[in-house]
Amino acid sequence: MFFMSDYLTTTEAIEKILAEKYAGVPSAAFEEDVRCVEGGEPWQYVLGYADFLDCRIDLSQRPMIPRPETAFWVQKVIDERKSEDTLEALDLYAGSGNIGVALLKHLPQAHVTFSELDEKLLPGIERSIVESGIDPSRATVIAGDSLENVHGVFDVICANPPYIDPADEADLDQEMRHEPHIAFFGSADGMAHHRELIERGREFLPPRGAIYCECDIDQVPELKRILAATDWHYEFWKDPFGHEDVMVLRNE
Repeated sequence: MFFMSDYLTTTEAIEKILAEKYAGVPSAAFEEDVRCVEGGEPWQYVLGYADFLDCRIDLSQRPMIPRPETAFWVQKVIDERKSEDTLEALDLYAGSGNIGVALLKHLPQAHVTFSELDEKLLPGIERSIVESGIDPSRATVIAGDSLENVHGVFDVICANPPYIDPADEADLDQEMRHEPHIAFFGSADGMAHHRELIERGREFLPPRGAIYCECDIDQVPELKRILAATDWHYEFWKDPFGHEDVMVLRNE
């Protein structure tokens, strides 16, 4: 399933940019921003940040733009874990860090480790933490490909890996073509990272720990087939449209 970066019309996006970036006062720079948005550039890049579950996510280095569909399941994670006294969490394939920042914002007992392959995105994650009103001592930000530099165990692992099948690249919408290719395409069929989490995930989980990993709705039958041959306790959460698109692995 492919999705737009947010549910604003072009007119609504331009109005938001004028209000939030230019305090409602048009200028030559604003008119240039209008041309960029009308030309297909994502309005969040033009604005410079995105809102995500009451957090301000820095987009100055142009990571993948946070999606409402992701916010939907991250809110479910927050609701599921809010009663715990302490929480160690991992935001894997962090990108902009939107998932981990939201966990920090809404789970005050949490410490979050952010792991992201692209080192140039790390300062943006750190800015998002501060600009969202969060104590940066509650976060650890590291560079690494998948699990390579991850150590320790985590009560919660949240992952939004690159999972689009390269065969579907032609179907990407215009705005998505402005976003980093690596954020969408990571393996021959889009499921390499899901397989890795299925194979190695327990190394990083304590008892009752869980992995929450976004996937494509078309991948669910194959993931269920793989999981049926394991001893994972698993389920698939549905998105706002009723499609299964989050793989949940529980260490029970």
